[in-house]
Amino acid sequence: FAKITAGDLIERILSRGLGARWMLVRDDFRFGARRAGDLELLNQAAPRCGFEVVAMPSVGLEGTRVSSTAIRNALAAGQVELAQRLLGRPYSISGRVVDGDKLGKKIGFPTANIQLKHNRPPVSGIFVVQVEGLGEKPLPGVASLGVRPTVKQDGKPTLEVHLFDFDREIYRRHLRVDFLHKLRDEEKYPDLDTLIRQIALDVENAR
Repeated sequence: FAKITAGDLIERILSRGLGARWMLVRDDFRFGARRAGDLELLNQAAPRCGFEVVAMPSVGLEGTRVSSTAIRNALAAGQVELAQRLLGRPYSISGRVVDGDKLGKKIGFPTANIQLKHNRPPVSGIFVVQVEGLGEKPLPGVASLGVRPTVKQDGKPTLEVHLFDFDREIYRRHLRVDFLHKLRDEEKYPDLDTLIRQIALDVENAR
């Protein structure tokens, strides 16, 4: 739609194509070629095209306008607490527990491998998390979200969660992982022993 003029978009797409009757748009919404369309233009066209336009005011928090862009930027910077304040809840990823290579169990830190629906999650690193879906209360843990450079080459993003003091079988369970705090970025270590020592430290820091 970026190449269609704002007027054509209103007439051809919204009015004749979709038969729009009611629209809720943000007060700073822009559309059409060169982003020339705005709320005022929609209001001008409304009586002629037979639709109603309602403006949704922007919401600000701590000097930042709440938007998907602001939330993505906070997550990319590892500021999950800021993202939580902007969202009004913790940022979370949901998915089923799937089979992994069971490396975590072999080295003393069993993990639940959560199936990711997207190849490029907006966050990466090591996080303090809580997990919903295994009882009445969320369970605390530490999670790694990344490509696991120490054990994989050209690996795909993987979400692995180690739950504290937990030893139940949970394959195929659908869980929600809430990200509460970022501990550090993902790193590549020279050997598995170094990785194990760092994981132990991550668990201690997360607790």
